[in-house]
Amino acid sequence: MSARVDRTRAVHARVHATRRRDNRVPITRLTFMRHEGGTLDRQAWRKCAIFWGHTLLTFALISRCVLALAVAGCAVAPREAAWPKPAALEERSFDDARVVEQPICVGARSWSAGSLGDTVLYRTQRIGKKIAVGYFVYWSEERPWGDNGLSYAVLPALATDAVYSHFLYLFPGIKDALYGPGDVEGVQVVYEERADGSLSVVNGRADDGNHTPVFLSRSDLLDAAGRIVVLTDVWSHQLGSLGAADFAARHGTPLKCYAKSSLRPMTELVARAFRLGNERDPLRGNPAWIQPGAPVHDVPAEQLAAGKARAQHH
Repeated sequence: MSARVDRTRAVHARVHATRRRDNRVPITRLTFMRHEGGTLDRQAWRKCAIFWGHTLLTFALISRCVLALAVAGCAVAPREAAWPKPAALEERSFDDARVVEQPICVGARSWSAGSLGDTVLYRTQRIGKKIAVGYFVYWSEERPWGDNGLSYAVLPALATDAVYSHFLYLFPGIKDALYGPGDVEGVQVVYEERADGSLSVVNGRADDGNHTPVFLSRSDLLDAAGRIVVLTDVWSHQLGSLGAADFAARHGTPLKCYAKSSLRPMTELVARAFRLGNERDPLRGNPAWIQPGAPVHDVPAEQLAAGKARAQHH
């Protein structure tokens, strides 16, 4: 009997010695990270503490970023800010008086979010016998919904809408904090002055959905009624859709047209309020900002061919 007791005591002594040597400490049964005998070494405790410390730090940083974005979104001007309304009585130069007589119509190849403004603003610059006119087109909002891949995938559109367009669906989004209220896109049209003083459309330029310049031919822009037609084919509303006039005529695309009182000159006040920049530092609606002395480019032949092919395809 005493021999058995001695052997048991010897085993317990070896176990306690091993625990002391390995610097182990007892833990409760509620601890998730267990070793034999209900003990956890100190190195594991340190790793656990480091892991949770990093997790809490990451959460704190993300929370601060979210708060900063919310504050930035709330600090910007509301989307309904001050885009000009039509005005019948306005002093105009001789060139401006002819420009506002030329209707410009805006539409979309497929539905996208946002409502067009009541006016299109413009800037003019004479280059010899030609007049370059930059048109600024306003949409009430820029959201990723419509006939596009983001909407079909649903989750990417929801994520974009919840951060970029409308922060948490309640506040103005990152777009408003970075770029300003609403969505303003630009298109430039070059006119040539005829002998009788009337204007003839030569060509134009706009941006595509990747903000790449697109050169527009006379046939892209001008419909049978003599109106300029520009279309968007992306949710971000850039107006570089080729073959717009023919597409709108064949498909009965709804158009909103602007002329006379609904065509108004761009002012410095509006440019500041919507953070549009200026000729030397364009920030929004880039194609509409006419660079002083900018050369008028001819439309590349390959782009003309691509525009015709696209118009026929649709």
